[in-house]
Amino acid sequence: MEVVPWKVSLHGGHSGAFCDHARGTLEQVLETAEAQGFATYGVSEHAPRYEARFLYPEERALGWDVPRLLDMFEAYSVECARLQRIFEGRLIVLRGFEAEVVPAASWIDRMKALRRDHAFDFVVGSVHHVGELQIDGLRPWFEEAIAAHGGLEPLAMAYYDQLGAMIEALEPDVVGHFDLIRKLAGSYGSVNTPRVRERALVALEAAGKYSCILDLNTAGYRKGLDSPYPEPWLVEAAREAGVPFCFGDDSHGPDDVGRDLDRSREYLLGLGVDTITAITRRDGKVVREVVPLVAEVAP
Repeated sequence: MEVVPWKVSLHGGHSGAFCDHARGTLEQVLETAEAQGFATYGVSEHAPRYEARFLYPEERALGWDVPRLLDMFEAYSVECARLQRIFEGRLIVLRGFEAEVVPAASWIDRMKALRRDHAFDFVVGSVHHVGELQIDGLRPWFEEAIAAHGGLEPLAMAYYDQLGAMIEALEPDVVGHFDLIRKLAGSYGSVNTPRVRERALVALEAAGKYSCILDLNTAGYRKGLDSPYPEPWLVEAAREAGVPFCFGDDSHGPDDVGRDLDRSREYLLGLGVDTITAITRRDGKVVREVVPLVAEVAP
């Protein structure tokens, strides 16, 4: 298939070999991306969680522990580097990881060490925990986080505070699913209040300060939301502030690769965003490129 310049994902590539809730192999994910005409595919496996209290029930059921997570991440780093070589000339593969903000006392040093020790091409900075409580998993966990923060609105405000703090501390290349707090919030009220918006704009300002690219994360659609992450008002605010976007399919297996990408392109265009900012490789160097979402018509 012909390569499509705007088909770039900078968040995804989770696979069953390295993630308990993903499917297939990383090679299958990349084969699918190549078949769909992706120009660049950034793989960002989850960083390991360094304390047993952050293990998921599914991981415990499999008999996994923290040393197992560390070994799997090392294996991921090696396998992704191997696949970069295999796909050279066919698909530009970037090797990265998605950061975690737990444990609170040590996450930043650990995430910086991962990037340095593995010489990753890029880092996705995401917030899945607020005050060390999961907000991206089971509903009982989300309800626990709401209760611990005294309500949904205070939880959403704390989420954006933590997102901004993560950006300030880590300076990630990409900010993952900027308004992830929306995912489970619908049953409990609104996270689009004036006070929440104020905190979100502070986090957005930090993204601009550190030249971050926002993940236009297509998974919002498959999670049952009416838009990808982030929602329209945040896309417009980012556009006005000059903060760029790139797609992330947040794939957890080959069947997720490129899912809703065309729909998300139309979403951006409808909100006045007509380019993405891709991280890619040229002449052996990792670079940024602005890519039009609409092909130029020759005169």
